[in-house]
Amino acid sequence: DSAGLPHSELPLALLSFNVGVEIGQLAFVALVLALMGSFRVLEMRWSQWARLLPGYVLGGLGAFWTIQRLALLVGGLR
Repeated sequence: DSAGLPHSELPLALLSFNVGVEIGQLAFVALVLALMGSFRVLEMRWSQWARLLPGYVLGGLGAFWTIQRLALLVGGLR
């Protein structure tokens, strides 16, 4: 009962939560694809740095979170 739900309702609650997360992810992907399509239709030209920036930002965030989690893991082992 750590979730505040009766044991019988826990599977449905978890399923509903997971379905909601997946719907949110699909909506985000649909938005990104729509934006990319509109940029293609408008024939927008991007400079080299503007095309590379999203990859570097995502890679930097991924590296930061990985290092942060590793520090917590190593610190938690003491």
